[in-house]
Amino acid sequence: MSQHKWHMSQWRIAQARSCGTSHLAESKPCQDFCLVDFVFAGEEPNCLLIAVADGAGSAAMSEIGSHVACSAGIRHLKSCGDQLHDPTSAERSIRASFFEARRDVEEEANRRKVESREMATTLLLAVVTPDFAVFGQVGDGVVIYGEPSELHAAHWAEQEALNLTNFITGEPLDETLVVGLIREPIRRIMCSTDGLTQILLDYRAKVPHKPIAERLFSTCGSAADPHSLSEDLQKFLDSDVVNERTDDDKTLVIAILEAGA
Repeated sequence: MSQHKWHMSQWRIAQARSCGTSHLAESKPCQDFCLVDFVFAGEEPNCLLIAVADGAGSAAMSEIGSHVACSAGIRHLKSCGDQLHDPTSAERSIRASFFEARRDVEEEANRRKVESREMATTLLLAVVTPDFAVFGQVGDGVVIYGEPSELHAAHWAEQEALNLTNFITGEPLDETLVVGLIREPIRRIMCSTDGLTQILLDYRAKVPHKPIAERLFSTCGSAADPHSLSEDLQKFLDSDVVNERTDDDKTLVIAILEAGA
């Protein structure tokens, strides 16, 4: 059990998603989705949960798949309770969450009488406690974390360079699921779908693109009105500066634990 706690109000959280210009031109919906929640210990939250998913562009109902996958993943993690406060059991819980998410997507596809591949989606889940963090990932997208002096990408999706990815409805999850444990307190984290990875990652050096990542972290951390963070992030995702770099759907969650927490 963690020896530390923080209060939910000590986290600054911005989350937004934006339909890609290519999807707008074809009158397609945004196929990304994201959710943020907390697990409570008594009356205090001491576990932050983040889910980000990117529905397959070629799948007819992938916007439903990404929504269902995020919802199922977060729901299962919340049901794990105290298991998330131990690194080993947290890793088991996050693995189980992906199987729950796939099952829910398959059940939704059956209910709608379509093949599950029509709801194909990636899924990224992050569990952040006061002492460690665990992430799980199937497909592309990225988790970036760390202090200004040293930013890290939790996992490097090699297939992105080839414009290929995995989906939770595809190959056996035991083969495509990547789970990682970060054995240190995490005070800054961002989770993104692949629509922003060309901006957030330096593919040549295989590191986060520090100027962009730090600008986003800094803006989130220094905003005068924390309640406007998601609105400001939405404007950034919809801006010409971003749309000139990518025509894909874009989703980004940024979470910063305030100093002194």
